[in-house]
Amino acid sequence: MTIVKETAVPTSSVLHGTLADADFFDAYVAPLPDDSLSPMEVFLHASRHTPQWVTRLMSLRNRLVSLVGLKDVGRMQDDVDRPADSYRVGDRLGIFSVFGRTEQEVVLGIDDRHLDVRVSILKECRDGRDSYVVISTVVHVKNCLGHIYMLPVGRIHPLVVKAMMRRVPVPFPGPL
Repeated sequence: MTIVKETAVPTSSVLHGTLADADFFDAYVAPLPDDSLSPMEVFLHASRHTPQWVTRLMSLRNRLVSLVGLKDVGRMQDDVDRPADSYRVGDRLGIFSVFGRTEQEVVLGIDDRHLDVRVSILKECRDGRDSYVVISTVVHVKNCLGHIYMLPVGRIHPLVVKAMMRRVPVPFPGPL
């Protein structure tokens, strides 16, 4: 099983510069199964193999938030059927839109009236030998509804991210 560990938002991530005024942020690291995989390929693989409990939880989330006028973001598996290199800034990808993309990092996000979310999938080398993927999330809350929304989501989010990262089959190469 893939070992996923909590880490700091990498300084090499574009999200690092947004931490000062963030209301929530976290980051998790896991070994990368194949150095040739792009960050987009890692995300697509994880999305295509979303655990069933995450899919049910997102469905529940979408039903509940619609009662207070928030956006139904869809499912992690939505819009993930194209080749990785075909996605461009502005495209939909699962529950997110693509906000930025380089060889080393993909930035996805959701903007809603209650909060803005950014997720980075960053490929990096540690100790000069092993490749890793770091998933970082940064949230900027816009209003009281956003703060209320983040109370349960902030606790559930780490479980979802770790479960998704474990969907990328990787041998664990050594200590993180």
